[in-house]
This record gives sequence, structure tokens and C-alpha cells, in this order.
Amino acid sequence: MGIINGQTTGGVFAVDLSHDVRDAALNINLKAYEFRHTLAAVWNVKPTRAEPPPAEAAISLDMKNESTESVVGGGDERLKVDNIHFAPGGKYRSIVKLFIRYEFQPPGSWAMGTGWLISPDIFVTAGHCSYDWGHKWGRAEEVKAYIGYSGRDSEKSRNVQFRQVKRIVTTEGWVKTKGSKAFDVSFMQVDTPFTGIRPIKYEETPARGSFELGVVGYPGDLSDKSTGEKGAHMYEMFLHTEFDLAASTDTMLEYNIDTFGGNSGSPVLRQSDLVSLGVHVYGDAFNSASVIAKFGNPYKDYLAAFDLHLPSDALHLMPVTDSGKTSATGPSGDYQKPLGSNPVSGSKSRVNGNDQRVRPQVSSQHQRHPSAMAKLIQNGVTSRSQAMNIKSESLQAEEFAFMDVLKVVGGALPIIGGPIGALAGFALNAASSVAAESTGAESVQDGTPLHEGSMERAILAEATLSALQAASLPDELEESIFSDMKDAVMRALPTIQKAAPRVMSAMMEPALKIALDSLHKHNQSGAESFEVASDEPFRPTTLYSSAIDQEADADTENFLGVLQSVLQRNLQESAVDGDAEEGFVDIIKAGARLVNKGVVQAAKFGLPILVDAVKSIANAESLDDQTASAASTQGLTADQLAKRALVADAALQAVMKLPAQHLEEFGFIDFIGDAVKKIAGPAMKVLLQVAKAINPIVGNVLSGLLGQDSPPAGGNKPAGAARRRLPASDRLTPKRSLASLRQTGGKGTVGGAGRRY
Repeated sequence: MGIINGQTTGGVFAVDLSHDVRDAALNINLKAYEFRHTLAAVWNVKPTRAEPPPAEAAISLDMKNESTESVVGGGDERLKVDNIHFAPGGKYRSIVKLFIRYEFQPPGSWAMGTGWLISPDIFVTAGHCSYDWGHKWGRAEEVKAYIGYSGRDSEKSRNVQFRQVKRIVTTEGWVKTKGSKAFDVSFMQVDTPFTGIRPIKYEETPARGSFELGVVGYPGDLSDKSTGEKGAHMYEMFLHTEFDLAASTDTMLEYNIDTFGGNSGSPVLRQSDLVSLGVHVYGDAFNSASVIAKFGNPYKDYLAAFDLHLPSDALHLMPVTDSGKTSATGPSGDYQKPLGSNPVSGSKSRVNGNDQRVRPQVSSQHQRHPSAMAKLIQNGVTSRSQAMNIKSESLQAEEFAFMDVLKVVGGALPIIGGPIGALAGFALNAASSVAAESTGAESVQDGTPLHEGSMERAILAEATLSALQAASLPDELEESIFSDMKDAVMRALPTIQKAAPRVMSAMMEPALKIALDSLHKHNQSGAESFEVASDEPFRPTTLYSSAIDQEADADTENFLGVLQSVLQRNLQESAVDGDAEEGFVDIIKAGARLVNKGVVQAAKFGLPILVDAVKSIANAESLDDQTASAASTQGLTADQLAKRALVADAALQAVMKLPAQHLEEFGFIDFIGDAVKKIAGPAMKVLLQVAKAINPIVGNVLSGLLGQDSPPAGGNKPAGAARRRLPASDRLTPKRSLASLRQTGGKGTVGGAGRRY
């Protein structure tokens, strides 16, 4: 099920974004392209024999975990390509037939695919032709490539050339995150260049267009009439297509051209000049291609990886941005790894974050050394006292998995941080509260109003993570922080990832607007660094219950006392007025004391209810296959946002266990306070909008669990039903100034209405 403007639809949960906001998503992709630090996943493959596999051994990838390539509508308009067109001198001579063996593929079978030559020895294909998530087969380890292919019987023809692939390059996004459709592209290099070919030209995919487009390749549903071999012949179909990348779920090029498994990797050609505008990868209501250059994948970056030295045949992540300049090979023969390039084996990786951090302005003495998070990712372990080679296999796997999460967080575009990171945390916290209250989960009822503290907790958590990305701490403190973070993150991660595609849509539109506004300000300023910030002064509008004045445990109170002292000093130096100062103090009080409003706790209580509810809905697709929000861009995805929110809350929990006075000595508390000042204004401004969007998203899912056809406006079930309720969306409301209310003695409720925040 899905929701568009509060209505249920088939598929994932989405929001109906305005055209301006969809354009904002494209602008974010442009900024991601401008600030990119491209890492290529690179590995060498085994040699293979020229003979094609038996007809019965060749299978087409059905891509069951993402979507299936499909024949659209009631008729099939694909045409078999005449042999003359892929013979020497033919217009499709550079279309490549592929047979692929993956690392964990069952013996005796080969997957089919298509590629297209962009040079005599390099061709483009789909990312899933190189690394398979759908069947959990892992990376390709043996690939047969043919041009002029027209069935097994043609293999000995002089018109057919065979080559074996020796190296594969694909995107970091594809090998790191299941279902990252926008990054589904790869490049393969053969051992000997093909001869007598004219490489297919490609261009940057336009943001919008109206062309005659076609897909040319080897679909696996069509068989040779005499031999029965599936995918034996090349087919083409061209169709007038109007497209708008901003309207696409994953910034994909979409069309109604008929395709099937085996077409994966085909070029999407403009008929007028046979220039490729993308690589065909998926099907659904529309079939679709991943796109080229600034709205998608920088092909030239990845091509540089073919010139790099690899110390082994393992999968390596290598920096290749722009010209592909990298560190030189060291005296040992191993690649000297700059930040972001540790080699990995298989799908496990020890990876490093790119230096794209929001840096609070504190004294220069605290900015001379690598930040805590940068050092952790660079070292690749959370416990420096134990070498990786003496750790158990399971502990090493957990270390690698945690590094993967930190790479997503640390290497993302800076727009993910700041108020947008806080919004992500609030969305998860709020969804947990709604789910728990709706189903009467008493274990999470702590006496506070529904959403009180959720945004404040998210703001303080994001500020703490920003500090880790900016400040330098002694090794023993960093080890303690990241060890605690790892444990919390890895326990909560499965639930967070399953809930994210649905929950994140609630905050995507305000997040995109914040990002677009920041992009405009950045472009006008001409600054080299990028930061999401707001020029508007902070005005507190939220009324709190007495819960934020109830002291917590000793560690929390110690941390809060030091942070409050530092923050108030900074606010006074900045000449912030009394209302704003008190508002900031209340934010850190609520964020520190209301621990049950955090993302780590949400993963234990309310969010599992939401996950279980989705699983219980008839005909709902498995949550394990849901990996991306419908309202995402390459610079702003549900996976990135949810992981950042989780890591941030885990960071806050870990930091609050340490002596705050010791952290203050290294300027760490200053970083947190400065980040709170920057984040609070824009985040609190859109709090109500996100809260109202959360209710129908969670409500429509839980209505199935609660046995309701649709959630009632007031939230109550029919008479005689169990006493479970769906919270009304107006239970979170803006209030007048906290300072003015306290001056009149008001606290906890407004106007006698009994509604609490």
C-alpha cells in the first residue's frame, strides 16, 4: 500500500510533491554532482571460455527484489533486428550480448544481459549485471561478451567476436545500498579490444525531453524458433517518449518501451542520431533507465578506474572524481589510500567518509586536527586497542557493517545534516509515538504528550553528530563514543531501514524546500563550503509539559548542566533576546531528558509496530525489499536520512555517558551548542507540517492492523472495538511564546482545552 495526499495506492509510500519541490530535487542532484567525491567499486574477474553456455543454462534476471522489466500494455511491439544491422558496419554492431556468472550463483547457470561499447574495449551495462542484490549472488566473477551474436549456432560465424571481461567498475551507491536504482550502472573492460566497431556515443541525460527513444538488446522472454534458446536474438523498439526526470521516483528516465529480463544494460537510444541517453535497468508501471552525468552518474569519473592498480582481485572502493587523480602506488605495491578508499572484500567494506562537514565556529585551536569521526572512519575500527586480525569473524563483520553506515552518513552531501537531519529524526520519533499510542503499547507511555521532545531530541542528536564530524577528541574518548554508538546502531538498524521508506516521505517536501533555499543562498554567496542554515532568528513557539523540568540520571544532568552553561554564555555573547535564550535552553532540556523520544528507543517500541503492520497487510510487498523512498533524490534519500538520524541519536546517547567537563576542555560542547543554534530555527519552523504528514502515513498502515477500512477523523474505533485509537493530526499545535506563558504562570496546557504537545 502507499499514500499520495492521504490516499492509498499500490506500491511504496509517497508524497505528492509540487513541481517546484520536484525541481528542488533536481537542483540537489546538481549540487551533489558539483560537490561529488566519486568512489568506484572496482574488481578484476576470472578468465572464461569462448563457448556460450547451453541454451537451458541461460536465465534472465527477473530483478524480483527491485522490479521486473516488462512488456507494457496489451501488445508487444518489439521487432527482431535484421542481421545486417549487427554485422560488421551495421548500426548496432556495438551492442554486446552478455553471459554472466556471479560469485554465489548456483552451479550450471548463467545470467543474460546486454551492454553497449563506448570504446573498443569498454562497454556500459546495468549495475545489477555486475553486482546482484535480487538473488543475493553478489559480484560478477566471470563474463562472456559477444558482438554480432544471434544464438549459440552463430558463435563460430566470422561476424561474431568473443571477448572475456577482465575488469568491472560500478558505482559505490550500487554495491553499498540495496535498491539504489539511480546508481544502477556499471562498466566492463575486455581483455582484447573488439575490432571494426563504431562506439556508441552518449550524452548527458536532459532534465526533460520529447524524443523518439528506443531500447535495443537481447530480451530473455523471446526464443529462437528452431532451437528454443531464450535471448538468442537482438530486438528493438522505438516509441515517442516525453519525460521529466523531476517527476520520476528515483530521478530515472522513464518510458513505455517494451523490455524483459536480458535487456538489462541496453542503451536507451535517441532514434534521430542513435546517441544513448541512459542505460536500461528496470520495469514497472514505466520501464526506466539510470541517467548520465549531472542528474545521475558521472561516466567519465568511473572510466578512470580502469587505469588504477589493484593490489588483489577483491572488490576495492577507489576515489576517481573528475580526472581520476589518486594517490600513487606505495613501495609495498599496495594502493596508498586517501580518505575514502580502503579496499574491501566482497560486499563487506571498510570505508572512509569524505570531508563534507558542517563546522561550528569555535576557536581555531579545536580545528587543527582530524575530527573524531574522520579519524574513526580512516582507521576503520571502533576499538584501537584490538587489531582487526585478532577479532572474531562476527565482530569483524559488525565493524565493517558499522563502517558502511558511517560512510553513508559521513560521505553524504552536506545538505543531509543540520535541520534536515533533525527532521529525519523527528519523523522517525513521531511515527513511533503515533504507532505506539494507536495500538495501546503501554511500554512506551511515559506520561509525556504525544510528540513532546521528539523534535528537540532530534535537534540535540543532530548537533552532537555535527560535533563529532567537526571536533577532535583524545583517542580514549573517541573509542568509548564510537564503541557505544556501534552497539546501539547495529541493534536498531534493521527496524530503522524497514520503516524509513514510509516514514521519510512525511518530511521530504519541507526538507527539499530547506535544501533548495540553502542552495540559493550558497550560490548567491559564492562560498566554497556548503552548509544548510537559516538567517531567520529563532522564536520559540512550543509549550512544554512539566516533564522537561524533571531531572534524569546523573550522567544526563551533568551533560545538560555543562551544555546549558556553555550555550547560555554563547547566546549572551551573541546578544540573543530572552525569549530565544529560554527557548534554546528548553530544547536542550527536552532533548536530553526525554530519552524515550529518541530514534534508538523508537526502534525498540513504536517502529516495530509499524513494520509488523505493513507485513500483515494483504498483498503488501516484503519490507525487506523496500529500500528507497518515493520522494528521494541522489542527494537526499530515505536510507541516508534514516541512517543519519539513527547515528545521531546513538551519538547523543554515547556522549551523555562521558564526563561533560572533559568534553568541554576540547571544545566539543561548544560545537554542540553552536550547532543547536543553527539547527533549531528552520527545524522547529516546519515541525507542525511534518507532524501532520506523519499521522495519515502511519494511520493508513495501522488501519489494516486495527481492522478498520480507513482511519476515522477523530481517531476512535467503532463502538465495541478494542480501545485503540489513531491520534488526530491536530494534537501537535504551535503555542505562544514560552517566556510569556511562564510570566503568567501558564504551563502544560493551552486555554483549558486539555491538548498537550
